[in-house]
Amino acid sequence: MASRTKQKEEARARRLAEEQARAERARRQQRIYMLGGVVLIAIVVVVAGIIISTSGGSKPALQTGTKATATGNAVNQLLTGIPQTGPVLGNPNAQVTMTYYGDLKCPVCQEFTLQGGFSQLVSSDVRAGKVKISYAAFCTATCNGPDPNEFPLQQAAALAAGEQNKFWQFAELFYHEQGSEEDAYVTESYLDGLARQIPGLNFSQWKSARSNPNLTAEVTSQQNTGRQIGVSGTPTLIFRGPKGQAVPSSAVPTYAQLEQAIKQVS
Repeated sequence: MASRTKQKEEARARRLAEEQARAERARRQQRIYMLGGVVLIAIVVVVAGIIISTSGGSKPALQTGTKATATGNAVNQLLTGIPQTGPVLGNPNAQVTMTYYGDLKCPVCQEFTLQGGFSQLVSSDVRAGKVKISYAAFCTATCNGPDPNEFPLQQAAALAAGEQNKFWQFAELFYHEQGSEEDAYVTESYLDGLARQIPGLNFSQWKSARSNPNLTAEVTSQQNTGRQIGVSGTPTLIFRGPKGQAVPSSAVPTYAQLEQAIKQVS
């Protein structure tokens, strides 16, 4: 029979072995929990990505209520009283013409129109009859997006508003309510919503005019002209006057830079 001391040592060894076994089981279970957590996080990330991709990302919501009213008031304040003929804004006899090659989905065009020197140019030089602005279509952001076919739709819609001398109201509202260039949001509902926000626009007449194939042909012609003269991006701004032609060096020129170009050609 084993001595009492030896029995104690054997019992102690068994307890130690059991404790080590329990500790190993606990570590193994902890690793399983950690792995399960990582897998769960990965699943959540993947599912979220699928939801975002299938929902088309963030889509623009046309402004409503007080926000829409404020935007409409700002656009009207900028443009009311300035003559328009189609896509031309300003006195037809102005000494200087700024041709604005643009894409209504282009975020850089939006930045120039809403935050750059455009508004001050309109408020000062265009309103005074010194400069007129002639918009021309050139596909950039839209053609690099999910649906290039949106481009003739957006441009024809603006030109149709221009037949009622409200081209620039439509363009300004589009820039104010522009969505992501990565989303195919230029739907009939979106374009109709913009048109309905323009005071005095005959909606039925505008809707009918949009189907005129001459408008799409005009968009194609403007793009071809742009390519022929070397336009490669938007906005491209070309000033022409008695002393020739000038192009601002900045992609989003300030009013001071626009004024410098005007002086070069005046």
